[in-house]
Amino acid sequence: MKIGMRAHDFGRREPHELARMIKDAGFETVQLALTKAVAGVNSFADIDAPLLEKVRRGFDDNAVDIGVLGCYVEIGLPDKQARLNEVDKFLGGLEHAKILGVNLAGTETTNFPPDLGSERESAYQNLKDSVLRMAERAEKLGVDIGIETVADHTLNSAELTRRLLDEVNSKRLKVIFDPVNLILTQYDINNQEQLFGNFLEVVGADIAALHVKDIVLTGSEKIWRNIGAGDIRYLPIFKWLTTHRPDIPALREHVKPESFKIDIEAMKNLSTIN
Repeated sequence: MKIGMRAHDFGRREPHELARMIKDAGFETVQLALTKAVAGVNSFADIDAPLLEKVRRGFDDNAVDIGVLGCYVEIGLPDKQARLNEVDKFLGGLEHAKILGVNLAGTETTNFPPDLGSERESAYQNLKDSVLRMAERAEKLGVDIGIETVADHTLNSAELTRRLLDEVNSKRLKVIFDPVNLILTQYDINNQEQLFGNFLEVVGADIAALHVKDIVLTGSEKIWRNIGAGDIRYLPIFKWLTTHRPDIPALREHVKPESFKIDIEAMKNLSTIN
């Protein structure tokens, strides 16, 4: 399991400088969102072939793998035209991933408050329509799609994620597992082994990347902590993944310059415990 980070946690920089900083810090791989991490790239419209070549060369020269190309768009919007505009952005992201030699392009699925339960099915159908369009392009390009399950988004549970995987039925559709994004309440914290264990049982075989962050929950506010200093118990998760999905990247989110070494050590220890 490669230990990595979210590239834009080191700020917007020129690709070679950014990759060198990541390498020097001790990370092996990244999730790279071009519009958040690369200087001068403020939207998808700013991405062109010369820019992609500069990014590819910068990361290759520093031997840093791009494990996930972050293409976060709103593919669950209720307005069809607005949603399809977002899908088009992701289709462009798949093309970028192909050029960069990145196997996985990832996104979430649009905020959906839990109290709108009666509208969940309609929101899910909009999401499925988007993902079907994305999967068609992904299959042609040979690039995987990583969908991230988030408790207060359209795709909010292991069971709904399994349904999407089965109904889209594409070998290119994968899952990004972020345990913290399944947490909403103290009840979830108290029952996290069951929550995470169920997620791994239901969709574990399709997980293509792990997001790693730690929190303490104060009311509904998530307060960020270094890995191992919060309430998330990662050992069972890492044990399962190192056994069943040892090839995936483990990507630290919310890296802090003053404490990232703590996180690297914690993640390396977790990934080597039998």
